[in-house]
Amino acid sequence: MRLLEDHRGQIYTMEGIVASLILLSVLLFILQSNSIIVPQTERSIDMKLYEKASDALICLDWNSNESWSPMPSLATYVAAWDGAYITTGTGVRPGMATLDNNIATMLPDHVQYNLNFTYFNAAGKHDGQVIVHGVPGDNSVVSTRLVTLNQNDTVSSYWTTNNRFPQVVEVKLTCWYL
Repeated sequence: MRLLEDHRGQIYTMEGIVASLILLSVLLFILQSNSIIVPQTERSIDMKLYEKASDALICLDWNSNESWSPMPSLATYVAAWDGAYITTGTGVRPGMATLDNNIATMLPDHVQYNLNFTYFNAAGKHDGQVIVHGVPGDNSVVSTRLVTLNQNDTVSSYWTTNNRFPQVVEVKLTCWYL
């Protein structure tokens, strides 16, 4: 009994050291494992890209209300569109090069994008690409803006042949990081 009482302090010390080693090894295992992924990190990056894409469309649409703005409005581009889509590969529809340039200046350099126009007419829904810079990746985001064309707007012959006014066109900007 006396022997046990003499070594009790050493036993408690050894127990403390072993417990601290176990805690440190568990902490090291947790920090080195792949299970520590903050789920909001990727989401916040996507949200920032979505905000930039939305801001670009808003700025283009907002220019339609400002007579001092040197940039044509989004409605002007939609009204001037000739009705043709890009069917294969990459590129920009004729007449949309200025719109492509304006969008490119509003987005960061390491961001690619595509632009689609969607509308309904007597034949049904039409959805096609107007500006194509590649295939969107898994981290792509989509921002949309509705543009309304009226009969008294200056529109291309494509819109007047349909003669369905007001015509609502959804402008869809798909963005992704390179």
